Amino acid sequence: MVPSSHDLEPCPYGCGEEVLVTITEHGRRLPVNPGPDPAGNQAVWCAGTGTWRSRALNGRDAMRLLGYEDPFVPHVATSPTCTPRPRQTPLPGLTIPSARRRIGRLPRPYRRT
Repeated sequence: MVPSSHDLEPCPYGCGEEVLVTITEHGRRLPVNPGPDPAGNQAVWCAGTGTWRSRALNGRDAMRLLGYEDPFVPHVATSPTCTPRPRQTPLPGLTIPSARRRIGRLPRPYRRT
């Protein structure tokens, strides 16, 4: 299924191109190029609610392309001007102390440590 112009939105990475934003199996947003590509590694389909979903085709346990899915290419792989957002630097003074933990099973309630 080919997405319509109403399904497209500007690239969230700032290149300005129109992309189709899908939701992956893990609930993350993945922008893909607007047209199907036979060399694509993402299976994309439109769910019954109008949400565009995607899953990977190149994983070890990945299923083959199903009849209602089309192969698409992730937009970041084809656009050299896309820059992912930098990770936020940790705030000073809010470090979490690292606690040394014993490796092994937890003690049972009737055992003394």
